[in-house]
Amino acid sequence: MLDLKTAFMIHGVVGVLFCLPILTSGMTGFMKTVTNGELSKPDKFHMNIFGIDFCKNIMIALQCYAGTKMNTEAQKLLAQTFVVMCLCCGATLFIYPTAPIQELVPPLLYLTIVPSCYVLAMMKSGGAKGGKKK
Repeated sequence: MLDLKTAFMIHGVVGVLFCLPILTSGMTGFMKTVTNGELSKPDKFHMNIFGIDFCKNIMIALQCYAGTKMNTEAQKLLAQTFVVMCLCCGATLFIYPTAPIQELVPPLLYLTIVPSCYVLAMMKSGGAKGGKKK
């Protein structure tokens, strides 16, 4: 079964994969990935927003790495914050829809797979509330 260290590694790899286009195509490649190619001529505002989003993705990947080095209680707390982040982002997709549902498949996959990994791992390690196995 899945443990928290593995869940952090999965999340970190997924986050890095979203960032890889910046290496081949710069910020424009990252923006095309995130917007499914909808934003082809970004202005300064969009460059700023997507630059911040890119940095956020790098920070999440670093937090995932840090999570692999933490004790179990700290891992659970970090995992819980990532689950809440994913739930909030998922809600935002429906509160402020910007695309038809078929174009939201990549983010919806991310926002279901990542928190599911954490929930399964927390259930294995004694529950999401930090209970201890005996």
